[in-house]
Amino acid sequence: MSRCVIVAKGFASGVHCPHEDQYLKSFDFEYDDGSGLGHFIEDIGLAKVFANPGAAVEFWQTQSRVRPLRDDGRPNRPLSCLNIGIEHVE
Repeated sequence: MSRCVIVAKGFASGVHCPHEDQYLKSFDFEYDDGSGLGHFIEDIGLAKVFANPGAAVEFWQTQSRVRPLRDDGRPNRPLSCLNIGIEHVE
């Protein structure tokens, strides 16, 4: 399998996303009591690289440790507020 990166495709809620079509550089799942903070870039060469698509999806679904559940009782997975694409890289 080839290595890959995550690209933001928009907020899952449909609200405009300022990171649309940018690549994930890093994500802190514990920032701001589990709300999360992502850094996105336009240069694919600086993006966070994953060993395979499964590893990228697993990262996208990471649950916050400081606030593992949302107010509605569902898992708090801050990065999953984004729809994503996975692109293969050399």
